[in-house]
Amino acid sequence: METNNNKINRYILFIFAFIFIFLEIHALQIESHYKYDVPMCMFLLGFVYYYRHAIKLLWLHYLLFALFLFMHCLGMYELYSSYPLGIEYDYWVHGFFGLIIALVILRSLQNSKLQFNKMISIACVIVIVLGISAAHELYEYAGAVLLGSGEGVLFIGAGDLDQWDTQKDMLNNVVGGVLGVVIHESIEMRKKIMNN
Repeated sequence: METNNNKINRYILFIFAFIFIFLEIHALQIESHYKYDVPMCMFLLGFVYYYRHAIKLLWLHYLLFALFLFMHCLGMYELYSSYPLGIEYDYWVHGFFGLIIALVILRSLQNSKLQFNKMISIACVIVIVLGISAAHELYEYAGAVLLGSGEGVLFIGAGDLDQWDTQKDMLNNVVGGVLGVVIHESIEMRKKIMNN
């Protein structure tokens, strides 16, 4: 019998796949470089869904991950040039990514056969967030070298023009990761208090 969590994860997959198909059609119509990014986001959405059982994916975390991918794709509307609440949009996206990955990793570790202590779990979060961030930055760099300027992850464009962009992106991923750890630990502490 299918659990509610799995059912909701499936709904999230279908809803966001539909949204990404719409965004891809629009990106093709307006000749946006995001026509390359949207299929990548659809692949990542499906990839995480495929491994949902292995990583013990909670539907809320999957929804947040899908929203992160959606936030990135909204860059086709020049959001990476904007500063919501005075903070560069790129920083928001990277921070949100770190937060989500931290929540997913901590839940996965919590439900795994390997029972790490709290400090090792937190270290795992930081190392994995930095590793994924570094891989992303190398992917972005390779695209920029091969394709040049423009919008989207494969091109140098808004949000990428600072000479310290890579370091700032990785820092924002870690800041989001630390915030994710704080949120996770706060929820766990609250559960313990409620159970006593």
